[in-house]
Amino acid sequence: MADFYHPDSQITSLQDYICSLDPSTLPRILEIHSGVYFQGSVYEMSGNECCLSTGDLIKIIHVELQKAVCENMDNECKFDLSLNYSGNFKLIPDGFPFTSVEEIIKSLETENQNAELITFQSLGDIMTNHVVIGKGGPIRVKATQFHDGQMYAVCIVDGDFGQVQVSLPFTLKGEFYECEDNRLYTVKDIITSKILTKRKVRFAETKGVCMPKHFNGALMLSPVYEIQAIMHYRKEIVKIPSTLEVDVKDVTAEHKNITFIKPLSLSDIINEPHEKFPMLVKILDAPEQQPPFKGEWFHSLRKDNILKIHKKQLLKKVLATATLNKFSRHFLISITYKGTFRRRPREFATVFDLCNAINQEDPLSVVVTKDCMWSEDGLSSLCVGDRFVTMFKTTRQVTFEGTTQNIDVLMCNKIPEDDDANEDENEDDSVMLPLYLEGRFVEEVHDTKRYKILELCNKFKLPFQVKATSKDPSVPTDILTSFPAIKLEEILEMHCLVVSFLEGPSEYYSIPVDWITMTVCLLEDCPEEDGSLKDAVSLEELTDYMYYNLRKCSTTTVCPPPRPPKRGSIGTVSPDSAPVRPPRRSVAGCEQQQPILPPKGVPVPLKSEITTKHEATPLNPRKPFFSQPVQAAPNEYTKEQKGKTMTAPKVPEKMTEEADDDSDHDYEQIEEGLALKTLQKMKRWAF
Repeated sequence: MADFYHPDSQITSLQDYICSLDPSTLPRILEIHSGVYFQGSVYEMSGNECCLSTGDLIKIIHVELQKAVCENMDNECKFDLSLNYSGNFKLIPDGFPFTSVEEIIKSLETENQNAELITFQSLGDIMTNHVVIGKGGPIRVKATQFHDGQMYAVCIVDGDFGQVQVSLPFTLKGEFYECEDNRLYTVKDIITSKILTKRKVRFAETKGVCMPKHFNGALMLSPVYEIQAIMHYRKEIVKIPSTLEVDVKDVTAEHKNITFIKPLSLSDIINEPHEKFPMLVKILDAPEQQPPFKGEWFHSLRKDNILKIHKKQLLKKVLATATLNKFSRHFLISITYKGTFRRRPREFATVFDLCNAINQEDPLSVVVTKDCMWSEDGLSSLCVGDRFVTMFKTTRQVTFEGTTQNIDVLMCNKIPEDDDANEDENEDDSVMLPLYLEGRFVEEVHDTKRYKILELCNKFKLPFQVKATSKDPSVPTDILTSFPAIKLEEILEMHCLVVSFLEGPSEYYSIPVDWITMTVCLLEDCPEEDGSLKDAVSLEELTDYMYYNLRKCSTTTVCPPPRPPKRGSIGTVSPDSAPVRPPRRSVAGCEQQQPILPPKGVPVPLKSEITTKHEATPLNPRKPFFSQPVQAAPNEYTKEQKGKTMTAPKVPEKMTEEADDDSDHDYEQIEEGLALKTLQKMKRWAF
């Protein structure tokens, strides 16, 4: 590289330009004049630029020699050579004649190299003042000098008594040919010389190095440089191979003050140190993804708009869902939100959900709004209206199908009703509920305190139900108070840039770096902060698209409720206990009766026989159990016995005893007072 010189400002190939470039003159600015096109723009493959467009400007900041490319001129085979290749080469003389000493000197001269590289011969005798140079004799050029107004080549020739030095004028005419000399050249010697890279060479026998098969014949060695350059709209330094087939022109003088635009992503901006802020940036590529926010400010992120980035922050925001008239809307509420909230009763579908919401400092008090039936010994069932307070989670040993298993249960303290409080003061009010028990539980809330969003997140486990009671005065579009209930789902941490638009600097917004993809370029002049930096907007509404993407990527580690045991033949802790059959409820105003069956082995009497024996007409067919309550139609027997109490038909005593023993047809009647008692419990629920 030490032999490079300053190129002229003319159109040349990139390879020739780089080979002739003096590294001390860097950086240099080149203009592409003809290039390899790919949709009119730069195309990158494997980290190197392989396509440039006409008119593009590149600023070369560094060149580095990488390797040599060797081409066999006989079969046009190309292969790479390492710079440290140990083999040697010899020059192959050109077979073209030269007509003067000046012509052969200038054709074979290598810049700043030993003049002995040039050896030629003449087809005729050359007469000098005191020496005659015979035809075919080798003439080695030692140096060139200027004397008496003309140039001379100082040469060494072989005389009768040894070597003789002669001076041949450049104007000497004749027919001259280059001679082959015995000088050996390494790969690095050849590719660092402008002249030798254009000369044919052959492989010379080198001790310890065998000639490869593809080295047989005339070879040409060319250097390959890696060019490191800066380009418009490229974030990284581009790396271009010097062998790229493009023509360039040096335009450093005309464009020495040009500024190359460097695109930056939001991730690049947030990685800058705090001292770099504030900064002005210009949007190069607007976000193309679906908008994560419904606010108008997001649609103002258009190309060529200018943003002022005030600072970078790690913000905590609460993902919330508000429901009104069966329609849900989703929000991000900042921890700095100045509005207030009041607790609302939470609803739980399983005991497992109850267990996850337990807080030791504030136990849950809930009301059962759906029957929870469980028939195993030691584990409790619940009815609508039951109230209890959660205590702690534990395990319970239960035997299923002869195998003892440990199941998770939630210990609770049942709150007795006022009517039942004095029935048995010594009765144990603790209940054990398996975690997989399904039902519907509603929290009883007696807390009327108004909380800030940060207090709620610190004191209670999310998800959590609240009602907004006051707005944030700094948010003109705050609509949270219009919703009857808001569900706080989870806390999100996000890296944000606090920005404002140059046209409207009074409002500040936070741009989540991981949510929005766009490129900007840094502008040089940025006004300093005036000390009145405000917080970013504390309430933003999310689009459904963004909300569901967040739920997909939710980092929650809560497992689903445990699976209940198989319900085959289930054994329990107490083998004497029998499963409790849920009672059948009677329809008000229409009591159902057990049909009487004949004893086994007794033939069923015909309909006519029964009628004759009891002297009564058959009853009307019985209505289904779920039919509406109606008054039974009177039969002939009731007409004749007006004013008397109706009695059932007489049945043989033996038949009645058999029917009572048949447990498959037992029907239990529920007192009408039970339904009334349940309604009274439900009236006490406070939501």
